[in-house]
Amino acid sequence: MRKNNMAISSAKIKDRGNLNRLSKWKYAFLLLMLATLLLQAIPTLYGDVPAVGIRAQAGSQIVADDIKNILDIKGIVALDIDQQDDVKIISFDTIEAQQRAKQALDRALGDGAEVTVQYQSTAPKWFKTIGAEPVKLGLDLRGGVQLLLFVDLDGVFNKHTDAMVSEIRKLLREDRVRDVKVRKLTDAQIKLVGTDSAIQKLLSSEAARQWSNWQIRADESGALITLTEDERLILVRSAMSQNITILRDRISELGIAEASVQRQGRDHIRIELPGLYDPKQAKSVIGATASLSFYEAREEGPLSILDQQGRVVNLLRQPVLSGEHIVDARSGADEMGRPQVSIKLDASGGDKMSRFSRNNIGQQMATVYTEYVLNPDGKLIPKDEVINVATIQSTLGNSFRITGIDSSSGANELALLLRSGALTAPVQIVEERAIGPTLGEQNIQAGISALALGFAGMAVFLITWYRRFGWVAIVGLSANLVMQVGFLVLLPGAVLTLPGIAGLVLTVGMAVDTNVLIFERIRDRLREGASLAVSIDFGYRSAFVTIFDANITTLISALCLYGIGSGPLQGFATTLILGLISSMVCGIWVTRALINPIWGRDTRRMVKI
Repeated sequence: MRKNNMAISSAKIKDRGNLNRLSKWKYAFLLLMLATLLLQAIPTLYGDVPAVGIRAQAGSQIVADDIKNILDIKGIVALDIDQQDDVKIISFDTIEAQQRAKQALDRALGDGAEVTVQYQSTAPKWFKTIGAEPVKLGLDLRGGVQLLLFVDLDGVFNKHTDAMVSEIRKLLREDRVRDVKVRKLTDAQIKLVGTDSAIQKLLSSEAARQWSNWQIRADESGALITLTEDERLILVRSAMSQNITILRDRISELGIAEASVQRQGRDHIRIELPGLYDPKQAKSVIGATASLSFYEAREEGPLSILDQQGRVVNLLRQPVLSGEHIVDARSGADEMGRPQVSIKLDASGGDKMSRFSRNNIGQQMATVYTEYVLNPDGKLIPKDEVINVATIQSTLGNSFRITGIDSSSGANELALLLRSGALTAPVQIVEERAIGPTLGEQNIQAGISALALGFAGMAVFLITWYRRFGWVAIVGLSANLVMQVGFLVLLPGAVLTLPGIAGLVLTVGMAVDTNVLIFERIRDRLREGASLAVSIDFGYRSAFVTIFDANITTLISALCLYGIGSGPLQGFATTLILGLISSMVCGIWVTRALINPIWGRDTRRMVKI
């Protein structure tokens, strides 16, 4: 009876016109997707070679013959000199030649050009025109420098508290309250000392009602104002986020590609700079906290700051304008050829500068440069220096320039720091690690060997156990690898690391499970006496739910790993997520698209696979 029912059921399935047939649009979609990802993956197979990029500064011109002469003097052989936009790319056969060339070009060209370390793809140039480039390699594969930065969050609280002290004192002056003294106790605590009536008058004002981020508690001598824990958390989160954004901008300005900037713990930031072996310039810019402020200069001013010649300049205590309003800064030269930086302000800053300059024509305005340096105790402290004192000749708008800078390189660095923003909290480099390019090459070779060995082992198993269908599974696994590499190239910010290669190997092994489940279901159906065509249809249909459930649960775990982890964990999670998606597509639809035209209409029974 069971056999009869099975035969009737098999006949019904067989009679369906869509048995083992995919729509034409599905075939077209699969072909288009695989072709696109293959084009993205091919440049990775070609690899890349070490190179340096040379960008001429304003007013300078560099020709290929000059570069060749510099390299010939040092005995350095260049593979190729190519022009890409406004950058000359010089390629070399070894990293040693690349590093020697960078040092030689830096010394020879000086301030006339910016020399950066790069890697140039050896794939045909037309790949780049369609946006296909090699997959980006992480620090452990490329070699480079890793920096660990400590973020001084106490400086954020201190700045916030100073602003609150200034606000309270301003409110006391406006309300003409004379019996209250304001003292700053710690970086997040303010003490009000005075009569009860005066303090009550201050705290009951309209402005004081808006101090929701401060906790106010009366005591026997006045009132204690403390920054709330919620506000502390908000300030920490904001400071870390802004610092990370600004550091990324600075690294981008330096021309360092494939860099990684990530938060580590409560008050540390980890920076990875693949392909960089001379970190001096990066450290000087990454670790600097620079800003400009503009003050009114007065002989009787209470604030005294030294200028670049060591002379004392007296200023009013409150700045006219701070660096947060600067939206652009460009270095250049004035009419006399002296270094200068052109400043552009946002709308709010432009209004402030316009009002001040209009009301103070003939008065002097000082430009103060502030950066954080380490004191003998190893703590970060602000260092202020007046770099320019000028007389206001006319009303200034949102664009003006500052002079008095020592050198062109100083103007370039100042413009870069201002253009990428002032760090919200000062930072200190507490750890530096260098990974040599040789170790990176060894890691790449080890990773590729593991992937090739694993793939070969699975190929032998599949062909031995499943014969003809085993070859189909191998094609599906190959498509799976191509898809993963193509996705890595297309995914913004994705970098292949050694743990990422481990993820590739793991997902290739997991992808086999998809085919094993399907093929075993097909075998079970064939043993029951169904035809090959019906068994194929049954195998794919019945295994889909199991495959989907297994991949979804693993995908959830991988997403959690990516969200919580950082660095190597995220690299592993990225390839795992992409591998799960590609294994579903290749294991189910790509293999079926191959099997259907060949065996999908085969009505023979008791066929072995």
